[in-house]
Amino acid sequence: MSGMVIDFHTHPYLSGEEFLNFYPECFTPSPEQCRADLERTGISKICGSVILKRPYHKEEGFAPIRQCNERALEFQRIWGGFYAPGFHVHPDFVEESIAEIERMHTQGIRLIGELVPYLHGWRDYSSWNLSKILDAAGKYRMVVSFHTMTDEQEEMGRMVAEHPDVTFVAAHPGERENFMRHLERMKQFDNLYLDLSGTGIFRYGLVAYGVSRVGSERFLFGTDYPICNPRMYVQAIYQEPISEADRENILHKNAERILGGVLK
Repeated sequence: MSGMVIDFHTHPYLSGEEFLNFYPECFTPSPEQCRADLERTGISKICGSVILKRPYHKEEGFAPIRQCNERALEFQRIWGGFYAPGFHVHPDFVEESIAEIERMHTQGIRLIGELVPYLHGWRDYSSWNLSKILDAAGKYRMVVSFHTMTDEQEEMGRMVAEHPDVTFVAAHPGERENFMRHLERMKQFDNLYLDLSGTGIFRYGLVAYGVSRVGSERFLFGTDYPICNPRMYVQAIYQEPISEADRENILHKNAERILGGVLK
């Protein structure tokens, strides 16, 4: 294996409070060790947000959301060009979220998310509040990564349709039924992409099938590290029966294109 690999979907951490892993008793690398862990698999750069693994409560206000964003900025200072931060917004805090978009824009950051409604105490992807935030995201040409909510199929489609100026990246292909729904939405909306992290890519042929239906330009490589084993995902892309040009699109060119100079 050789060449650039950009992991579009990670969740770096500075403390155990942010360490998203199902087996922390036996796998607890330091933040410094995480970079080496990723680079050993051939990953050249990463994107993604810091997420608190504890439940969030609206009564806490926007402070915990901003705390995660500050942690992401701190990682950028530590890791430099290896890491392109993602930041969080919240539909219960419209003004604060729009101010956060403006603040991140001034720092050259273009990635919102991964949005994780189930962890942040909200659900509706088509709500008026979220729509106002996405209006601002479109104004500043943000890319929005969002967690796939299987019971929000119509709402996800409506969100993408109503904000054509926003580049959306759905996270996780899921099993066949959900993957087919992703592909149908991608056929409808040119501003929708899919990252290959989490459940799905271990089904041999999923990537090749998706490429045959919507083209390799619509998929982004991702792992969901440290939840998932990154080497499995890298190897899966190299094993898929697709062309080298398609492989390069998925592994790095598409991420570079939608995020512009952020990944240079």
